[in-house]
Amino acid sequence: MTLTVQFYTMIAMVAMGVWLGVAMDTYSRFLHPRKNKSIWLYGNDIVFWLMQGLLIFYVLFEVNEGALRFYVFLALLCGYAAYRALFQQLYRNSLERIIIVVIGLFHFVRSLFIHLIYKPIRFILKVLLSLCMMIVSVGVTIFWFIIKLFWVPFKWILLLLWKLIPRSVRSLLIKTAGLADKIKNYIYHWISKLRK
Repeated sequence: MTLTVQFYTMIAMVAMGVWLGVAMDTYSRFLHPRKNKSIWLYGNDIVFWLMQGLLIFYVLFEVNEGALRFYVFLALLCGYAAYRALFQQLYRNSLERIIIVVIGLFHFVRSLFIHLIYKPIRFILKVLLSLCMMIVSVGVTIFWFIIKLFWVPFKWILLLLWKLIPRSVRSLLIKTAGLADKIKNYIYHWISKLRK
């Protein structure tokens, strides 16, 4: 391994140490609450450390083909210590500000969506629904008015025809209607018994 490759390896591992500190702070801010430890949280921890290990090994592989030396671990430790000493407070403050800005932006976009898109569309749909109901109501009213308009003369004609029929035929028709009704009830009664 040449001196240049060793130098690049040192710089890359120091950078990965800084990255490890950033990743740990970000992970602990979002996914690592102080209370309520659970199996899900331990699973997340295992996945997090596996991903960091794979990323560090990938960078090491790209720089010096994956050769592990003692100074690689020292460079990682130095990078992490430099992050903790110099950048941690700055990064945490910046992360909190970014979170506040993103949350504020989300609320602004959500409010904009509700007031400019959702509420006007809901209002238009309510107006359209009211118009449709009004049209249906007017249509039904007109329909019943036309039915009544034609039904009254038709009813008078039926009454006139009924009065023109002799009494004996009328009584026979009434009895036939009653008999038909009894037969219908009898059939329904037997059908309901057969279904049971």
